[in-house]
Amino acid sequence: MCIKIKKAWIACVTSSLIVTCTSTNVYAVPMHNKNVIGYLTQWEAAKGVEAGYSIQGEATQLNINLDIYSMINFSFFGVAKDGSLHSGDFRNSELYLESTAQEPAPLFSTSNSWDLPILWGEVEYIDYFPFNEVSDADNFAKVKAQGFVPQGHGWRHLPSGVTGNMPIPLKTKGEALGLLELAHRKDVKVMASIGGWSMSKHFPEMAANPDKKARFLADIDKLIAFGFDGIDINWEYPGFGGMNFSGSTDDFANFEQLMEDIRTHIGPDKLLSAAFSASTSKLAGYDWGRLAKSIDYFNMMTYDLDGGWSTVAGHNAPLYPYPEKTSDSLNLDTLRGWLLERGIAPEKINLGIAFYGRGVKTTAANAYVGAPTAKSKMEFVIDGPAMSAADTYHWAAHDGQPNYNKIVKAIGWEHKWDANAQVPYAIKEQYFLSYDNPQSVTEKAKYVVNHDLGGVVVWQVSGDIQCYGQFLSYGDKLKQCTQLSSPLAEAIDNVFSNTEKNTAPKLIVPSQQSTASQQTLQFMVAATDAENNSLTFTAINAQIVTAENGSAIVSFTAPKTTTDVTTSVTIIVSDGQAETIKSVIITVKGKKEPPLNEELWDINTVYHAGDSVMFNTVRYIAQWWTKGEKPDVSPVWVADNRDDTNVTLQWQPNSVYHGGDSVNYQGHIYQAKWWSQGDKPDHKNSPWKLIE
Repeated sequence: MCIKIKKAWIACVTSSLIVTCTSTNVYAVPMHNKNVIGYLTQWEAAKGVEAGYSIQGEATQLNINLDIYSMINFSFFGVAKDGSLHSGDFRNSELYLESTAQEPAPLFSTSNSWDLPILWGEVEYIDYFPFNEVSDADNFAKVKAQGFVPQGHGWRHLPSGVTGNMPIPLKTKGEALGLLELAHRKDVKVMASIGGWSMSKHFPEMAANPDKKARFLADIDKLIAFGFDGIDINWEYPGFGGMNFSGSTDDFANFEQLMEDIRTHIGPDKLLSAAFSASTSKLAGYDWGRLAKSIDYFNMMTYDLDGGWSTVAGHNAPLYPYPEKTSDSLNLDTLRGWLLERGIAPEKINLGIAFYGRGVKTTAANAYVGAPTAKSKMEFVIDGPAMSAADTYHWAAHDGQPNYNKIVKAIGWEHKWDANAQVPYAIKEQYFLSYDNPQSVTEKAKYVVNHDLGGVVVWQVSGDIQCYGQFLSYGDKLKQCTQLSSPLAEAIDNVFSNTEKNTAPKLIVPSQQSTASQQTLQFMVAATDAENNSLTFTAINAQIVTAENGSAIVSFTAPKTTTDVTTSVTIIVSDGQAETIKSVIITVKGKKEPPLNEELWDINTVYHAGDSVMFNTVRYIAQWWTKGEKPDVSPVWVADNRDDTNVTLQWQPNSVYHGGDSVNYQGHIYQAKWWSQGDKPDHKNSPWKLIE
């Protein structure tokens, strides 16, 4: 077995003639092959105590445990209206306005910026270009050695092609190394990440315009020459738009072509990744087979799934679905299955983990999961004015999105655990906070191991850092903690380094089955588990009648149909850590119905609530008094989907039910107490009564 020695948070520096060295434990852990990718933003370093840090300058490369991370995404470079790239320092602060464009700007900022202190380390500045004279020999030698030459009223860095205005930023020979050098010493890759929520506005036009794309690719060349190991694209979002810009269906093909153009440009030896929405509705337009040929890693943003925009208080980054969810598809588990169905190799998929939370205000006196949110007009630093329920009362410095290191310092919150979603949350009176803690990221890391996924991608690496030592200063910006903890990152590393993959159960299901309309069909399924774990069976579109000793009897009731139809039953077997899913195809033979002796709708007849009529072969029921209103267009009429037989049908979200109707929902029988449409039977305060 390969052993990787990890020296956790050792800080040794030389200051004048004094050597200070503080270290924590040195420990050995098994080497793992999982990705741990972290975003390091160039603006976070400017934040201090108000944002959960001990001091300004803490959120930099000097306080990242590079023994844990395999890749760091330096973010973000923005896209200008001409297709060129620019430093995040030059982002137009009014870009949230629809009529506002991003003007071209330098690729790096050198004036009181964090760009170069993070990437190059401690720097010193020269306000003029030195002369080749004895009196200026030292400065001239430094500038020449690092590859700077005059250009106009500024400078050009020959190794990278980067240009800038005065002053000239020179690397020092001090102890504070830059991200590129620090990472490469640890064999950690550094990616240049482009776009993000607030700087993606010009992606669509750039990708569609050859001239603008040429400018974009020229700046890609500069980033690679600067020392980056690859490119990470954060176009939020192709086909749907983002912060005050619209998308179109053309975006999907243009995105795919852009990825191929970047791959051709950077060659096969550099890395190419992209961040994608966790919403499957925003992913359906891609040609996934085409994308897989050019992209090394698919970084799925399985966070920001609920927040201030939501109608109810939900989880920021749930692992599994939960009853109060606003969407069946917005969770990490569902997304993984969706991607695998489209042929994306598991080892290319990195699931997002949030080192921050989202707080909302609810209308409830004591907040809870699913509580209605209380929206109001707000002003956000990035997004401008918007209707939102974001909790800016407790988390003002974060626009309602506090980092984990801020959350753990907050007092007065009651912390709870959602066993369905497998994530924590906290409440304080009417306020609700969804976040991740070491327990939830441990579960997510185990999920990655058990499903053979590539790894995780973290937003953002400084969100969980906590300093327990002293700070060493390098220049006027960089600070290094002598004893630093990263509890969330360490929890991920612990799982990846010490957890052996659990083998998923083997599932055997019968071949294609057949039955008749409204008939009940039963069949057996069986499963085995290599670790002899206890197995549980679940069926979708059917019921598990009995389950024991690794087998189960499945009962399927065919729908009422007059034509032959093909449907399927999905069987899921789980050993508590991993699951296997298979489907059984079922052909249902239709049963022709005799003509209905139902009154045909008449334009001159008066109808009252409860009256039923036939119109274009569909039965409708009047909801109130009506005359002359056509059933297929007027809201007074509702199509009646009731079944007149004694068969208990599966609950359908679009069907109308009346008091006394019975349905089968997830293996239980419910009876309607009054008229209902779209109300899930097992939801709190629903109009359904559990019968059996």
